[in-house]
Amino acid sequence: MSRAAPDTGKLPCRRLLLGFNHHAECRAVFDFAADVSRIADAELTGIFVEDQDLLDMSRLPFSMELLAASRQTRNLDFESIERDLRAIAMQMQNALRKLAERAQRHYSFHTVRGHLLRTLVSQADPGDLILLRTACDPWRGVKPAVSGPVVLLEPPGSGNGALAALARAIAHDLKQDFILLKTYHGPESVRNLRAGLLIASLSIFDTDSSWSEIERFAEAAPCPVLLASAGA
Repeated sequence: MSRAAPDTGKLPCRRLLLGFNHHAECRAVFDFAADVSRIADAELTGIFVEDQDLLDMSRLPFSMELLAASRQTRNLDFESIERDLRAIAMQMQNALRKLAERAQRHYSFHTVRGHLLRTLVSQADPGDLILLRTACDPWRGVKPAVSGPVVLLEPPGSGNGALAALARAIAHDLKQDFILLKTYHGPESVRNLRAGLLIASLSIFDTDSSWSEIERFAEAAPCPVLLASAGA
């Protein structure tokens, strides 16, 4: 923390973790991942998470899925789902490679099996940042771009000046307003925020009791989310 530069917003972080799964909304993180990684001086790390729940469901007899584009249904088949997920992962990896080349940033990419947010948090090292976009109905059909203020949920103790500096720098770079939200009253309190990007430290959540609060927070967020791991 002592090495952070308040005037630039840089944190002593190593990686910006980008979380992907089969939901199209997750690809919204590409829109400004290069900007965030540049401002934070972090390398890009893509993590594609093969949804364990989806794979488990595909093993059940008579499982079906509704295709959003055609509104048609099809039987869920484990091998087909697995192939589809690997194809999507390859697309995401290629997209990240091109983004990293344009932004002149180091990058890495790997695929794991599990649950998106839990996997990202568990793989984050001290100082890492996590950028994700979860699937939620208000975003379906909406262009995934930052078109609102950058909102920071103030960490406990108000001692994380580096994170606030980073949030201000991102807002300045994206030409958006910066808002410091001093009170957090649970996931429902952020649902109606008109934010373009929501930034929070994992320290505001009680991760010892359960994952439910973090997951409900990410699902309730009306925009992409940038989470700072412990030590960031």
